[in-house]
Amino acid sequence: MSARIPTKTPKGHTMSLLTMRRAVIACFALAVLASSGLAQTEPPAKMKERFQAADKNHDGFLDREEYNQLVVEAFYFRDKNKDGYLTVDELTGVVSPEVFKAIDRKGDGKLTLDEWTNALFVDFDRADTNHDGQLSYEELETYVRTSGR
Repeated sequence: MSARIPTKTPKGHTMSLLTMRRAVIACFALAVLASSGLAQTEPPAKMKERFQAADKNHDGFLDREEYNQLVVEAFYFRDKNKDGYLTVDELTGVVSPEVFKAIDRKGDGKLTLDEWTNALFVDFDRADTNHDGQLSYEELETYVRTSGR
């Protein structure tokens, strides 16, 4: 059964914890797949390829720094007009307006790099099931698969 505890967003909209969780999960998967523009439909083989490309030291894991680099790259890749913010239009087809509102902590219709990064690191910590500060591909794949993504 899903959580239905209402949560107030910055603009006063009520959103369930499940909806907020799905919002963060969508962005988490997006960070790993961001450069392709196919985050919602990309096959597992492509996800593995992107994971390996993000693993800069080729140790088979994404540590927090590698993941941070990936998150920042995803942000700037999506910032089409280069204004330093992501708008719902820049994320069309990637995240729903509901997801966007959930991570738009200021409620101003634009995501800062901090809002983006903070939302994605919540899921990094959840996916890191052995709490070693790094993600294996298996942890990432399991998390994305089991989180309704």
